[in-house]
Amino acid sequence: MRKLFKIFILGPLFIGSLIARAGTIQITGNGEASSPPDMYHMDIKVISICYESTQEAKNENAKIANNLIKLSQKFLRDSNDKVTTYPGGFIRDTEYIPGDDGHSKTLCERKWKTWNTVRLTLHDLKSLPAVQDEILTYLAPIEALQPNKKEQSFVQLSSPEFSLTDENRTKLRRQAQQAALQDAKDQFLNFDANCHFKSAKLNSLTPPSFSSVLRYASKAAETSDSATPVIPENITVTATWNFIWEFDSTPGCYT
Repeated sequence: MRKLFKIFILGPLFIGSLIARAGTIQITGNGEASSPPDMYHMDIKVISICYESTQEAKNENAKIANNLIKLSQKFLRDSNDKVTTYPGGFIRDTEYIPGDDGHSKTLCERKWKTWNTVRLTLHDLKSLPAVQDEILTYLAPIEALQPNKKEQSFVQLSSPEFSLTDENRTKLRRQAQQAALQDAKDQFLNFDANCHFKSAKLNSLTPPSFSSVLRYASKAAETSDSATPVIPENITVTATWNFIWEFDSTPGCYT
């Protein structure tokens, strides 16, 4: 584990109207803990365009969205996997598609557009390529819009968001915090061995702060029959924890 640290040693402190012969040392402990992602989220947005009425647009869109929900449910493995929906919407809009000459072509003007979004939360990461293939086989993306057809629908598939279950994230935060505490202790003991602090005591500490980052494998993923998404190798949680120690300010290596 790579350790980063900052140490500040301050001179005598002024307390009230008295001068106290005390110095302080601030130590920042850092710790990490890692685990492979154990879940992912993916949004499936169904968009229907160029309808004469909002009711026609909403009916067609709802039918497609419901079929996608049924299709997605076969990938649910247990009660932790979920298919949820977001509130949809509709507007009157003008739609364009790329023309053969490289310029945009008007598909329809001031017609009704509506959409619904389905969110998948799945824990079987190996299912991701199959999920994407199933969805895009059922409903094509915007690139497949037909230039001579008015009323039609397409899908926008979000990039998968890789994450950790609440239980695993809490576990990693606890491990990273413990590693940050040990890092701070090691730094203090190292300085104490060289500087021989007198009457050292903990003055204050800040609540630990946490951050996380996705780390990908250094080699390319193996090829497969379908387009295989790039899945992070690990999610690393980092904890940073600041401690301030107080000691008698006597001559030593810190003066």
